[in-house]
Amino acid sequence: MKNHILITALLATVLSFSAHARTYKLATNTPADSPTGLVIKQFVDAVKTGTDNRVNIRVYWNGALGGQTQYISQVQSGVIDMGMLNSGMLENLQPAIGVINLPYVFRDLEEYHKVMSSDYMHQELLATTQKNGFEVLGYISNGFRSLHASKPIYNIEDIRGLKIRTMASDTYIRMLQAMGAIPVPLEFTETYGALQQGMVDGAEGSLAGLWEIKFGEVTKYGVRSEQTRLTDFIVLSQRAMKTISDDDMAVLRTAMHAASEYSINLIDATHKQSEKLAEEKMGVVITDIDKAPLIEAMKPLWRDAMQTPEKREALERIFAIEDRELDV
Repeated sequence: MKNHILITALLATVLSFSAHARTYKLATNTPADSPTGLVIKQFVDAVKTGTDNRVNIRVYWNGALGGQTQYISQVQSGVIDMGMLNSGMLENLQPAIGVINLPYVFRDLEEYHKVMSSDYMHQELLATTQKNGFEVLGYISNGFRSLHASKPIYNIEDIRGLKIRTMASDTYIRMLQAMGAIPVPLEFTETYGALQQGMVDGAEGSLAGLWEIKFGEVTKYGVRSEQTRLTDFIVLSQRAMKTISDDDMAVLRTAMHAASEYSINLIDATHKQSEKLAEEKMGVVITDIDKAPLIEAMKPLWRDAMQTPEKREALERIFAIEDRELDV
């Protein structure tokens, strides 16, 4: 009789746990061993611990569930619970968010951190994505983006006519056009093959990718143009959010905030190390460039953005946070 009671009690405990525990799918196109992958792992571990295993997150790395343009619709519908989306993808859904993709909005890391950590960013600008079927939990800093190519780039004239891979973002496409390049929108997972086969002459992105993604095997020249600082975001479908208690949602947000802070220092430190390794181990040549002509070439993008009320407000708010005059 006692054994029967004990078994019944244990079964009830297991069933109670099962009723509350759940595993959520998180799609990303980044490798598990990349700096961004390490940040995601910290977030996942913190959520598991903080919710006493009620919320478990299984990460599908390296585009296992498709590229961002594929899995974003599944996150919106709730087929995939969570995903990592870059700011270019969010811009396609909510154009005002695109102002953070404008070249040279962030002149340094301090300005970037002030803006991305602000109440305006989280409670107003990013909150606009809720109408698209998901909530932004927080950001992962992905470092400044520059150019790398199959031939040296010393000045803006060297960029003209180059076919440069970029993401499917209107801002990034127009930015490259303003530099005189020919933008070629491709999924990140298709970039290496396109460079290897000569479909493109180069790509814009983190110079750390020369080592971390082995782009240095197919492009040997990088230039620190540092035109933008791309940000990734972890988003949660509203369908999945309804299955998580308020207390556990608080854990997710706290864990994501900690991951965001961790990402800034980690990304910058590891990117510098990766650039050094690309130079020493792969024979990549990375040079500086006079940014003044590049900044001048970007002014039409700023002026066009100011024509849209939502983007104008976003720019004004961001520059106010930076304590910087908006001069277009």
